[in-house]
Amino acid sequence: MLEQKPRLTSAVLVVQDGKYLLAERNKENYQGYWIIPGGGVNFGETIQEAAIREIKEETNLDVELIKLIGYKEIINVPGNYHSLVFYHLAKPKHMDLEASSDVSAVKFLDIEEIKKLKIAESVEWVMKKAGFWL
Repeated sequence: MLEQKPRLTSAVLVVQDGKYLLAERNKENYQGYWIIPGGGVNFGETIQEAAIREIKEETNLDVELIKLIGYKEIINVPGNYHSLVFYHLAKPKHMDLEASSDVSAVKFLDIEEIKKLKIAESVEWVMKKAGFWL
C-alpha cells in the first residue's frame, strides 16, 4: 500500500477594485464550491513560485504577490484530502480571465456576492485573516 502524506499547496487571493477572485471547483473534492484558486507546490519550487504558476494555470492571470496572508491545514480523510495550504494576497497585472479544466468558472466578486455563494470554509477564514470579511 502506498503511504499517504499531506500535500503542500499554494493559493492566491487576487484583489482588484474591492472585488476578490474566486473559482468554482470542478474536481471531486469540493466540486461546485467556490474556492481561492491554487494548487500543489512542485519539488524545488518555492511557495511563492507555485502561487504565481498555479494562479496562471487556473485563471490565466499574471499576478504580483503582495504578502503571505497565512496558512491553513485542511484535512478531509473520507475525501482522501490532506493539504497544508499557504494563502497569498496578490493584485492582477491584467484582467484577461479564463477558467482552466480544474475550475468551471472564475469571477471577481464583492464581499456581499461571496457571502451568498456556496463557498469552502477556507474562503471565509482567509478573507477574515486578510481583514476583508468583517
